[in-house]
Amino acid sequence: MATKKYDECLIGKRILVTIAVLVLARFFYLVPLPGVNLSAVFKFYKQHVQAQGGGLMDLMALLHIGKLRNISLGSLGIMPFINACIILQIISFLIPGFNRKFFHEKGGRFKMMFATVIIALILSVYYGYQVSLELELLNKFPGFNLLKFTGLPFQITTILSLCSIALIFIMLTQVINKSGFGNGVGIIFSVEVIIRLIFAADQLVVFWGRNLIGMKNLIVFSVVTIAFIYFARKITRIVNKIELSTDNDEYFHISIRPVWMGIWPLIITEIVFSYFEISLNAASFFMFLITIIFFTLVYAKIIYQPRRFYELILAHKCKIKEVNSKKIIDYLNTSITKTITLSAILFVAIYYLPVILPLLLNISFMSAGIFGTFGLIILVGLYHDLKRQFKFFRKIRSLPLEQWTLLDIASDETEAEIKKACLRSRSIMNEIKPSHFSWGLPIRTAASGYYLYVPFEDKIRAARVLEQAQKEWLSRSL
Repeated sequence: MATKKYDECLIGKRILVTIAVLVLARFFYLVPLPGVNLSAVFKFYKQHVQAQGGGLMDLMALLHIGKLRNISLGSLGIMPFINACIILQIISFLIPGFNRKFFHEKGGRFKMMFATVIIALILSVYYGYQVSLELELLNKFPGFNLLKFTGLPFQITTILSLCSIALIFIMLTQVINKSGFGNGVGIIFSVEVIIRLIFAADQLVVFWGRNLIGMKNLIVFSVVTIAFIYFARKITRIVNKIELSTDNDEYFHISIRPVWMGIWPLIITEIVFSYFEISLNAASFFMFLITIIFFTLVYAKIIYQPRRFYELILAHKCKIKEVNSKKIIDYLNTSITKTITLSAILFVAIYYLPVILPLLLNISFMSAGIFGTFGLIILVGLYHDLKRQFKFFRKIRSLPLEQWTLLDIASDETEAEIKKACLRSRSIMNEIKPSHFSWGLPIRTAASGYYLYVPFEDKIRAARVLEQAQKEWLSRSL
């Protein structure tokens, strides 16, 4: 069935759909879990927060980023799905059979999505059980009476409730991907980041009001913030291009970006370091630097897989532009080395700024946390994603054809560019709609994709071209 051009590309309509989805998603954060006594929460707030001069922002912080966050239906958010994407990607790297099933066979993306949802539900069961235990522990606080009932009934209802909401969140991401604006997972998750930034700004105001920080410190903090955003945006926009040509000598390039790895090498490093008590000194700095480089190298090996790119290039009858007689694999390895270096530099800044700034500027750790793993870097990536998708919609609306249809969803940008060049070399017009969660998720997950659109009348011919290339890819032994 044809995709109607003007319905598909109305940006205003897509923004409205996205806003509606976000409002619905935030609604679940306002609804308590079955068995939670809200009157006890407000009583606790009046006795222990408001009595000490706390205001509305303190209550919101308690419910959104404190221990009481877990009382809401939306406490898990989109994290089970994000973690499931990461786990499945690692599994597909370790077990070649899964890699072939998800990324090579026909219908692989559907299988990948199904497997991701199953893993997300398993994680939700585990997280739900942990949440129920934490709330039961809070219920033992003298005079709190947080829960109306406890034990196995509360644990079961909590697990079932959180699993149901996890499924709803996954469906909401797909609504944004199909009818909204941006990447569904990235858009929903970015709201969490924005809320944390609001609390961070509130802490700055509080510290300023109590004369705990001076104007000089605020100015330095602002300069560091602007410099960080500029540096992060620079790295996000960096593209290591490898020039290729099709079998009829039409030149194009594939891109290798630092954002492909997301921030997960840093998260893994932080988890490892959390098990040790390490003081901040020159030795620990170099220890962290070596560790982050190591995990970035390991993660790059999982994500990039130069051999896979090599097979893709050859299967689609492409060849590298001759420069100094270098081989394709040499260009791939060189580009990956640059990407790893830039990523490691950024990860070091993200790790150390939240630690150093409170010591140097006397600001709160919550305020310095905007530079952390789930801080400004996510919003920089979100801006990058939205800008690229906006360009796609503007471009496709400027083309003369009225009807477009979705042909394929490539796992990553490189695969999409190669397929695009392959089709264009056979006089088939096509365009790529990027939908990737920059700095949030690595490539080749159910949450990311590069949507390949073609004119409706060329869909069958285009599908045959890609299917033939896929067969050659699977039959090739390098």
